[in-house]
Amino acid sequence: MYRDLGRWAVIAVPIGIVAGLGAALFYFLLTDAVNLFLGYLAGLTLPSEGTSNLAQLAWSSSFPRVLAVPGLLVLGGLGVGLVVWKLAPEVAGHGTDATIHAFHHEAGKVRVRAPLLKVLTSVITLGTGGSGGREGPTSQIGGGFGSLWADLVHLSDRDRRIALAAGMGAGIGAIFRAPLGGAVYAAEILYTGDFEPEVFVPGIIASVVAYSIYSTIFGFHTLFATPASLAGYAFDPARLPLYAALGIVCGAVGILFTWMYRRSEAWFRAGRWHPALRPAIGAGLAGALFLGAYVLLPQQGHFASLSSLSVGYGFVQAAMLGQLASGSFTVTIVSLLLAAAAVRLVMTSFVVGSGGSAGLFGTSVVVGAFLGTALGGTFHVLFPGLVPLTVVAVFSIIGMMSFFGGISKAPLGVLIMVVEMAGSYTILPAAMLAIFVAYVVTGRTHIYREQLPSRIQSPAHREEYRNYFLSELPVGEVARHNSEPVPPSMTVREAVDLAVLHGRSVLSVEQGGTWLGGVRLKDLLEVPPERREEVRIAELARPVELLLPSDLSAYEALRRMEQANSHVAAVMSVDAPVRVLGLVTRRGLQEPPLDAAGPAGE
Repeated sequence: MYRDLGRWAVIAVPIGIVAGLGAALFYFLLTDAVNLFLGYLAGLTLPSEGTSNLAQLAWSSSFPRVLAVPGLLVLGGLGVGLVVWKLAPEVAGHGTDATIHAFHHEAGKVRVRAPLLKVLTSVITLGTGGSGGREGPTSQIGGGFGSLWADLVHLSDRDRRIALAAGMGAGIGAIFRAPLGGAVYAAEILYTGDFEPEVFVPGIIASVVAYSIYSTIFGFHTLFATPASLAGYAFDPARLPLYAALGIVCGAVGILFTWMYRRSEAWFRAGRWHPALRPAIGAGLAGALFLGAYVLLPQQGHFASLSSLSVGYGFVQAAMLGQLASGSFTVTIVSLLLAAAAVRLVMTSFVVGSGGSAGLFGTSVVVGAFLGTALGGTFHVLFPGLVPLTVVAVFSIIGMMSFFGGISKAPLGVLIMVVEMAGSYTILPAAMLAIFVAYVVTGRTHIYREQLPSRIQSPAHREEYRNYFLSELPVGEVARHNSEPVPPSMTVREAVDLAVLHGRSVLSVEQGGTWLGGVRLKDLLEVPPERREEVRIAELARPVELLLPSDLSAYEALRRMEQANSHVAAVMSVDAPVRVLGLVTRRGLQEPPLDAAGPAGE
């Protein structure tokens, strides 16, 4: 045990270092890009997260410079499209699916260029105003280096997958300042109803290292500055039905977002335009939506339109600290929050669905926070004694994680992130209820296509489960299932039809309880078609040299067949009178029929 811990420490620490430094570099580059494109060129002032300084929570825009935003979006889409078309198709979209796919289907292998180009394309997309999150590139940086490091130290395919997942969690843990949540998230995000327990230890080590490096550079504080009143927040069971209602709303909107995003992806893929132009077309549609919202929803300094640009966490911070409502929640404020959520959902579907490089986690955080603030503000108006104004921020925090927890199918990791992001355990019971209600409401709906239901469906565990299955299955059961004894007088044509119908590569030839040997489908097919009616299979039957007892496990039988370099074996009964139960082939044992396990598994 100690040797394994030391081994994973040696492997995970470098992954955490690169993930932390990569997240920091990405944050620097993204901040400079936003300042250049949205600040200097478009004349926008956007709020910042992680601060309670009112001067840093203000937002503004100037006309006509704001008209440059659609052009910047299209320009960013063109840049991303060229990179995707010429260099790395896998950097298109949100990126998390690419990492999950590599884990399940590519033995954890990721091209070295992928995380580097993902950083570039995400900086372009988000820096020019594309709506999305920054977790995609950070997870790909960590995951990509985990894959590379595994190759450098000559790890097995199994360990490379673990290193990939650990790196993904390290990137998430760093950028969200949630090391434990990031590690659990990495083990959970691979499946919709399961988790990868082997990722926990290396994931925690890598995530702690990445978080330490990132926070040493940017400061050890939570992602969002929580209101001072949250420190004195007391859990009240009477509010539980309200948090459950929040979970229902987040789950329902999550289903809508998943449907909208999937339809957008399908529409852009089905279009006849050049692949390099898809992100630009999506960005153009997003730009048109931005201008429409800017003109039609000017309330509160164009909150609904400006909050749809880039990452948007500053607007979450402002709403959480009451800068939008100014101490009161009117119908206009609640409607504006809901409109802002809708605009961001549609813009993200256009930008990321068309191939723009940005994550979905970020949009989920923003939309969930807006829904939580709107619902919490409504409850404050309806039940001021039960939901005082200071508690609305709790609804904001729980909403941002309930929304993503439902559609990501990673409720445990998200739940831990809530606590780490809020810096308070007092919200844990309410968060547990809301997140898992959203998880149940979303049902089988999930935002990531590459997620599998459980480990047993993953190619990464195929051999592991196959070997376990074979070790529990007597080879006699396989022989009975796989064998239809045929008489030696059967014609070759009849034998071919029988073998093809039942998918048999070998038939067992028997007469009067006496076993005569086996006949291969290959030999049957070599008989000319015009002679198959006259040739009897007795002429083609061969003795089988390898004999196996029926109580031998199928796993051991396969091992013996591999040692003897035999493709077929005869299975003998262990009870008197000794007789041949049938034949088994190596191919048949490597892909055993599930219904053959009935008696053995009961």
